[in-house]
Amino acid sequence: MRRSTLNLWIAATVLALGVVTVPAVQATSDEERPGEIGILTGIAFGDENLVGSDNDAHVNPLIGGRFGWHFTDIVAGFFEMTYVTYKGDPTLYGNVGEYSFLVGPEWYVNHKDPWQFFINLGVGGVQYKSDFGGSDGRGFGSLGLGVRRGWEKGALRMEVRTDRDLTSANGLGSKDFTNFKAVIGWTWGVGARPKDTDEDGVIDKKDKCPNTPKGCLVDAVGCESDADGDGVCNGVDQCPDTPKGCLVDAKGCTLDSDGDGVCDGKDKCANTPKGCTVNAEGCQADADDDGVCDGVDQCPNTPKGCRVDAKGCPIDSDGDGVCDGIDQCPGTPAGVTVDAKGCPPPPAPTFIPIAKEEVVLERVFFATNKATLTPESSESLDKVATSLIANPGVNLEVAGHTDNTGTAKYNLKLSDARASAVMNYLISKGVNPARLSARGYGITEPVATNDTPEGRAQNRRVGLRRAE
Repeated sequence: MRRSTLNLWIAATVLALGVVTVPAVQATSDEERPGEIGILTGIAFGDENLVGSDNDAHVNPLIGGRFGWHFTDIVAGFFEMTYVTYKGDPTLYGNVGEYSFLVGPEWYVNHKDPWQFFINLGVGGVQYKSDFGGSDGRGFGSLGLGVRRGWEKGALRMEVRTDRDLTSANGLGSKDFTNFKAVIGWTWGVGARPKDTDEDGVIDKKDKCPNTPKGCLVDAVGCESDADGDGVCNGVDQCPDTPKGCLVDAKGCTLDSDGDGVCDGKDKCANTPKGCTVNAEGCQADADDDGVCDGVDQCPNTPKGCRVDAKGCPIDSDGDGVCDGIDQCPGTPAGVTVDAKGCPPPPAPTFIPIAKEEVVLERVFFATNKATLTPESSESLDKVATSLIANPGVNLEVAGHTDNTGTAKYNLKLSDARASAVMNYLISKGVNPARLSARGYGITEPVATNDTPEGRAQNRRVGLRRAE
């Protein structure tokens, strides 16, 4: 069997036996012990240049001591001293004693598991002493792999490593030595201090709330306090007087999504427009009920029923002083005095004849040679209808007249039709038909000469006469 294969087989066997024979006891330590001190034992295999090719596979006993310090859960430092007696070749140096010390860093791969694998590097010094009287001091480097299992009072360590000379001397020849070692040991914790896993100032042994978030203030048993009951602990809470029921951010300060001064969680109207005055529940007020909230409403006393603009002020499209929504006559001409409903007062009653003298209706027009009233006639006839309705005791005859253009028979018929057209218009405006009659007089009652255009225009007329 080759030397290297035999060495690896023996080292693996030692580690396997150690793992199998050590019971897996759960660590329950209430203390942290960053330091450790302990004893080591194991076996070593010497370089054939040191012990001879026939003796390099011999199992040589190892003893030693160790001191370590865990700077973090991952990084530690160590110092070790060991002694090995190598069974040597009588033709070389005989038996050789090895005194060595080693110092260096150590890294833990899975520091949270009970079985923690590690790797270490070290440098140190070694002194070889031969039975034949030779002595040699050298520097060496080391690479080790192993596993560590911690308990409340100590830890089991198992490791395989190789040591390689970094310097040579002449006492035992000029060749470098590479030695292999399998080490098992037990260390006791030193520098004990109470463990405080969540770093809240209460040791784990007394901490009834062991997972306190960092920065929280806690009571004597390690449980976080929350004076305002908002779910963010004292110490982290930057707004420690949050009203009950308010939603808060990670800093413990109230949330107010719509910026109305009522916090989310209490706000029953979560989308209040900016600037609105709200009640204790966050709902906007609208004192004049115009649809524009108080605070935004620049005209807070709008009469009920008025339409308003975005500022809450009444709209008055026709400028008559009566707002849209209440104004029943929205197209009132500018300058016209209106009533409370926005309508002009009824026109003053037109003069109604109290005798049989005829009153000529002005601005009453017909289509040429027809009895069809033009639109311009409505204003004058509406006033007549209003006057008649206001004077229910007066009965009238509507009299139609023409000039002398055309035959007398034609003009009589035309004047009669025009008088009837006026009478029917007045009836359509609410005048009792029983109070009206119509008669055409044709060319028989001129009021001016028919020899001039002006005179003929005066003769083409419609008048009102008092009837019995």
